[in-house]
Amino acid sequence: MVTVELAIQTMTDVAQSIELAQWAESQGLAAFAVADHYLRTEEDFRALDQMTVLAAVAARTESIQLATLVSPITFRHPAVLLKAGVTIDEISGGRFTLGLGAGWMEKEHDVFGFDFPPTRERLDRLEEALGYITAARDGNEQGFHGRWYHLAPGPAPQPRGERMRLAVGGSGPARTPELAGTYADEFNVFPSRHPMEARIAAARRAAVDAVRDPDTILFSTAFPLMVGEDRADLDRRVEEVAAARGVEPERIRERWPQSGIPVATRDQYLEELSRLEEIGISRVYIQVAFDSPDEVRRLVGLLVN
Repeated sequence: MVTVELAIQTMTDVAQSIELAQWAESQGLAAFAVADHYLRTEEDFRALDQMTVLAAVAARTESIQLATLVSPITFRHPAVLLKAGVTIDEISGGRFTLGLGAGWMEKEHDVFGFDFPPTRERLDRLEEALGYITAARDGNEQGFHGRWYHLAPGPAPQPRGERMRLAVGGSGPARTPELAGTYADEFNVFPSRHPMEARIAAARRAAVDAVRDPDTILFSTAFPLMVGEDRADLDRRVEEVAAARGVEPERIRERWPQSGIPVATRDQYLEELSRLEEIGISRVYIQVAFDSPDEVRRLVGLLVN
């Protein structure tokens, strides 16, 4: 029996986001997350600001957890992320997790004029932003003084006892797990050529080094929903998603499983979820950015019913 939590991650307009989040809530799914991008694809400019979308979702839902997975540090100053995050957390009654990452889509930075430093600098900025946001979130007597970000001493922005959760997400083998173990309430271990087991173990070691209990960290992952009721349904699904993404179907069939993304019929997919649970993943965010609400309900229904 699969007991890993299922959640949804999408990136769409306000009305459809509210519809999907309310449906996910009614089905007992664990969370509703948004992919924080300023382009839908490298050729599609029609993305809304997803943190603003999530604020609308927060006001129209009651119990489902909410998250950004993940917000690139390159888009917004940490103070803006903090203020937006604690505002969504207040609207939702404490259901929001602010997910942070180093950013990866260079095209959206070029299009909108954001700086896109080399990977090492982006990770340095992410580490500094996590320190800044943690200091501000928890209240600080010393302030925060880094290379890029500076914060004067001051009280926490939320009432005593409230504490917006933080997530760190990424695909790297060393630095991202270290930051997650040091700062995060959740580590979104994105599929890559680097084994998830090793990255989870690295984050747990970092938590111990930071005098934190590693068992308090939620380990999650996220990947596109590539499941079918049977082989014919799966083949149709692969063809449709490949067309939407502008790639060859064989790329999905061959490359996705190599990086840990299931491409499977229902029974095989459930086996993959069980395998993820065995290595320490507690929650899977199913990415459905290119799907209609009806198709999301049908396919997710294969896994929860």
